[in-house]
Amino acid sequence: MNYNLLEEKWIPVLYHDGRWERVGIRRALEDAGNIRQIAASNPMDRVAILRFLLAILYWCKGNPPDQADAIPSDSFPLDWFKKLDDNKERFNLLGDGKRFYQNDAYKRKTPEHTTNYLIHEVPSGTNKWHFRHSTDGVDGLCPACCAMGLIRLPMFATSAGKGMTAKSGKSPGINAKPPIYLLQVGRSLASTLRLSWHRTDKEMGIPAWEKADVELPKQGEVPLLTGMTWLPRSVWLGAPEESQSACISCGRPGRLIRCCVFDGKGSSKAEGRMWRDPHVTYATTSKGEITSLHASDALGASDAAAGQWTKFLAGSLPSQGSGGARSVWIIGFSTVQNDKYLEAMEALLSCSCSTDQLQESIAGIERWQKEGSNLVRKVRPANEKKPSRKHLEIPPMVAAIRPHVEERVSAKAGEIIGGGDEAWERAAQEYRPMMEVIANSLSPGFTTVAVQRRRKIAGVTPDMRPKTESAKKSKSKKGGGK
Repeated sequence: MNYNLLEEKWIPVLYHDGRWERVGIRRALEDAGNIRQIAASNPMDRVAILRFLLAILYWCKGNPPDQADAIPSDSFPLDWFKKLDDNKERFNLLGDGKRFYQNDAYKRKTPEHTTNYLIHEVPSGTNKWHFRHSTDGVDGLCPACCAMGLIRLPMFATSAGKGMTAKSGKSPGINAKPPIYLLQVGRSLASTLRLSWHRTDKEMGIPAWEKADVELPKQGEVPLLTGMTWLPRSVWLGAPEESQSACISCGRPGRLIRCCVFDGKGSSKAEGRMWRDPHVTYATTSKGEITSLHASDALGASDAAAGQWTKFLAGSLPSQGSGGARSVWIIGFSTVQNDKYLEAMEALLSCSCSTDQLQESIAGIERWQKEGSNLVRKVRPANEKKPSRKHLEIPPMVAAIRPHVEERVSAKAGEIIGGGDEAWERAAQEYRPMMEVIANSLSPGFTTVAVQRRRKIAGVTPDMRPKTESAKKSKSKKGGGK
């Protein structure tokens, strides 16, 4: 069975005229100006395809030409992709020759693992069945979903297995625990790709479709294409079944691939290696260390993921700059204990602000984050400065309403950014209806004390008023005069 990704219909796309189709790599690039967006249901697939097509652009054309953004909606010239014709065999998913994203050294090895490992949301191994039931060795993936799972590996592979040696362990991708990815979005696939196709002085390096077993350098900077496509697994797909069955991932009938080689490459850590992903959001810690941002997980606390949109927004604003509206697509993937908890999330934030408004917006976001964490303290009785067993019901009550309020506020993020203090004050007022509900629950009596406390709780909202120097309380130094 031959399956070449340049021609086979495996990439789901939505055209401007409303048509939904699956296309190959070549067709996706040829029609990029007429395609509205990648139309996969999972944001992990959509961002993985975009990054893959962007890597193809760098490989075929190098840095963007000067006129690349002159007409951003135009499709790309066909003569840019002659390199694809000259290397067509590198994009064969199956067959005895070169295979896409697969290690030739493993072609004679018996495929002992289930191909379900390629798709995170399909339970495999000892993972629990929740909303989707699958059985290793019985259920399998169609070639299109296998290709989708392979291009996910560089971005979303997680570590796997306890007690494994450094040589046999399954390490995560080059970005370690999957971070927050950020891309600017245009009105078409072509414009979206152009917005992320930046000129770079980095060495391009060898992409994984040229050499699937390429090793990362121990010292120095990682080349661009090597870092964007590096595979943390050695894969070789088994032969497709002769009979047709429904794919466990997409549900389409076809000849399924049920088994594969899926081996780790050992530890990928190296102290002297330098890699800054062009689409990852980074932040500076209190210790001055630069680290990537990660999506929160709902296992940490019931409202752990409620305010994470502010973290993403604060990380995305500096990269947007000023002087025009931008739509920024944010994709995150959170995991706990490898595969015990998995969640993919996305957010689309649109805003436009000047340089001065940019700084004010970042300050407002920091104030909103701080005030959100202080709500529990404000709800407690005035004589209770620290948490006690007397009012254990307060934290879960506040945690129960925060996701609802933060969802409403995040939907208006574009209006808030650049809207000044008044916009943040309006955002704070979103808490009032929910705080009234909490007030009635915490202080249901009709005594004077109960009514006063109910009014106090109902009035608790984030204080988004700008702090002036005169309003700041001066703290006396230890040993100083009173």
